[in-house]
Amino acid sequence: MPGVAPLPERARLFHVGIPKSGTTSLQMVASAGREALHEHGVLYPGKRINHRLAVLGFMGRRWGWSNEAVPSRHHWDELMAEIERDDTRRVLFGHEFASEAKAKMAVKFVESIGERCHVAITLRSPGEILPSAWQQYVKAGVPIPFDEWLKAVIADPPDRSVTKGFHDRNDQSGVVQRWADAAGPDHVTVVVLDKKQPEMLFGAFEQLLDLPSGILAQQELGGFASNRGLTVPEVELFRAVNAVIRPHNIEWNDFERIVRNGAMRRIMETRESDEAKPQLPPWAVTRAAEIGAGYAEAIAASGVQVIGDLQKLAEEVPARAHDDPPLSVVPIDLAAEAMAGMLSAATFRSAFFEDYSDTDQKSKRMARMKRDINQFTTGEIFRVGFWFLGDRIRRALRRLLPRR
Repeated sequence: MPGVAPLPERARLFHVGIPKSGTTSLQMVASAGREALHEHGVLYPGKRINHRLAVLGFMGRRWGWSNEAVPSRHHWDELMAEIERDDTRRVLFGHEFASEAKAKMAVKFVESIGERCHVAITLRSPGEILPSAWQQYVKAGVPIPFDEWLKAVIADPPDRSVTKGFHDRNDQSGVVQRWADAAGPDHVTVVVLDKKQPEMLFGAFEQLLDLPSGILAQQELGGFASNRGLTVPEVELFRAVNAVIRPHNIEWNDFERIVRNGAMRRIMETRESDEAKPQLPPWAVTRAAEIGAGYAEAIAASGVQVIGDLQKLAEEVPARAHDDPPLSVVPIDLAAEAMAGMLSAATFRSAFFEDYSDTDQKSKRMARMKRDINQFTTGEIFRVGFWFLGDRIRRALRRLLPRR
């Protein structure tokens, strides 16, 4: 990628997405290679894989359908405090939820990050993103069928009541323009991904951060870490699960732990199959290309730096050959692995029945007890407590008093 100059020293590169454009892969390799990046003059702050909590806390946004409070703003404040303490390195941070930021929120982000802020936006063609985006909603508990979802989100005009966040984060030219207005076009870099050049994502960030070529690509990612796409049977299994459980007031934390980090993780890490992946119907291929062409034209006029070919946004993807009837059966190995992952996660052993130390087990049991207690009212807790205390007293008296 000739002609890509490194950002100024001590620049703060805020990667805002968009989702399904290599964001998870970049976060995973950066977190796994945190020490190597540090040695080469780049800070990837924090200890977690990504900076989701900080971004959510700053935006005042929840994750999933949780009834819990919005993550605290202190996550963002701690992140910025760490960045402020390092006055020698370039910084890489962010999360794709920031792509949903409206104009005023984008300005607040830029003002908080400071004058050394530079924004990175990664993009893919709508034709490639749409199947991946739908799968991501299924992974988050949405039960809507693929074609029904497509007819809503790429209609002209779209039905914005369906997966509302999609329209903010996937209006690619709108995202670019909002951040260009907030930070200035000369402080925004757009990276257009090309499936024929998979090295482009890491290469672009290596050049922007003045890193040795290939340092990001050295990290090997598993299927869950790279957020690999699901096959048709896999995604339809989880969509059916969503349809069954969503009416029953399932807590998001339980869904995330047992279904996402249990069943899905086990499937994505261990299962290899030549099963078909979801593909767009012909009408959606044409519509996606039209949308992509509009994005390309608007972004070209925005004045931001572009790495890659904007015309890739308008490329048509292969359409599915025919419409099969709705899937009614799945392979038995898929069902077995999913159930095993759920059972393992439900017993607080990740997705793979991992053994933990006694200390780990105790802390996990305490966390489970705390979560379970939070589901009850204060009156219910007292009633159960008094019953339990009374039962213990009766048992003790039986042991102490002589039998009649």
